Amino acid sequence: MPDTKGPRILVVDDNRQLRRLFALYLEGEGYVIVEADDGRTALEHCARECCDLMLLDLRMPGLDGHEVLARLRVNCPDLPVIVISGTGDVADVIAALRAGATDYLLKPVEDLAILLHAVKRALERADLLQENRRHREHLEQEVRERTAELTAANRELEELRRHLEQENEYLREEVGAVAPVSGMIGGSSVMLRLLHEIELVAPTGANVLISGESGTGKELVARAIHERSPRRERPLIKVNCASIPRELFESEFFGHIRGSFTGAVRDRVGRFQLADRGTLFLDEVGEIPLELQGKLLRVLQEGEFERVGEDHTRRVEVRIIAATNRNLLHEVEQGRFRRDLYFRLNVYPVAVPPLRERLEDVPTLAGHFLSLACRRLGVEPPPLRRKHVAQLQAYAWPGNVRELQNTMERAAITSRRGEVSFDLGAPPVATAAALHEAAAAGDVLTEQQLRDFERENTLRALTAAGWRITGEGGAAELMDLAPSTLSSRIKALGLKREEA
Repeated sequence: MPDTKGPRILVVDDNRQLRRLFALYLEGEGYVIVEADDGRTALEHCARECCDLMLLDLRMPGLDGHEVLARLRVNCPDLPVIVISGTGDVADVIAALRAGATDYLLKPVEDLAILLHAVKRALERADLLQENRRHREHLEQEVRERTAELTAANRELEELRRHLEQENEYLREEVGAVAPVSGMIGGSSVMLRLLHEIELVAPTGANVLISGESGTGKELVARAIHERSPRRERPLIKVNCASIPRELFESEFFGHIRGSFTGAVRDRVGRFQLADRGTLFLDEVGEIPLELQGKLLRVLQEGEFERVGEDHTRRVEVRIIAATNRNLLHEVEQGRFRRDLYFRLNVYPVAVPPLRERLEDVPTLAGHFLSLACRRLGVEPPPLRRKHVAQLQAYAWPGNVRELQNTMERAAITSRRGEVSFDLGAPPVATAAALHEAAAAGDVLTEQQLRDFERENTLRALTAAGWRITGEGGAAELMDLAPSTLSSRIKALGLKREEA
């Protein structure tokens, strides 16, 4: 019996005896033979079952071999075809080969070994073509996969490039905006306590809420915490919540994709993503709109967010340092700040003291700021005398360290002939101790300092005497003045006793 697993050959010829001859011979060689006596039957068979090779006669009634070849190229373009014809016409041979015939044999085929050789050669060629096709498809698939991988990698590189560009742009802005002071200055007890708190909390990774008046140096405290933390190699990203328009808060925090809203002409990386594995400093955190505080809380709790206009959820790991000059607990009680967000931020509270509570640091700070300002102006810094220190320490500094820095910069600009002067905007109230110290050092006191001292001394005498002017133990006796002279001075100074 023929091996039904061998190659399947369709013999198409209207000569039954020739078909049987070919069939018997090829079956003996292990091929499976199917016969068709005309072109239409052959095409119908090809439509039902697959063949590995076709032996095709050109001259047949009905559909001839040329028509069969033409239709095979449309429906079975890979089927190898050996044309067998008795015409020997060169035009027929050329037409058949152009139509896709694999080989051409002339009848009569007297030596069937020639037929067998042609069959084997056609099948081997078909196998090679099939193998080449598989290799080509495999290579094309490899190319598609590698192209997709490269496209994805290029997208990631482009995203990283944009991310780095924006981070560098942000860091350049920060370098330009950073205050000239590079460290925290002061040796007062309150300052030493603040430095101790910074050293204590910096390595922990806990969220920190810095409170204090404007100008006290809350950002400087945040930088000190970051620089002393394990995240120091990653960026400290600052968000000034008071300067962001209400409608842009979400984009500023989380970023957006191009076209997500009017004006979004390109993708933007948000501050949370820029601060990934670093520190995010939320300055004036009390200014965040109530409706956005829930989204901020989600990032703090779960480390997840989506850019504006994007469905893809991103993950970040960020330490939060927040700062405020408001009483956030009061804001919570008034319903303007979420209680859960407050407690999430206020893991470790740090209070920055106002400058009036550490006046002993004023001389050091003033000298530092004056030297920096004069260095920028290219002039020698004038000396700060004791009378200058007394004047600076007598001022209340409502603008805190920032006001002191601005004051010293103005002093550097306006100083003439090496003499420094201050415009503090309001007459300072000098302390007796400061004036005595300045006088003991041989410094000349200003008229304003003398008037301030006179006022303070008069008030001290009146207070000690219970505001009695005359009589034994009265203020006039304490000051060794005539009562009428003291009364005139009280009136001139505009002193009045405060009601108890």
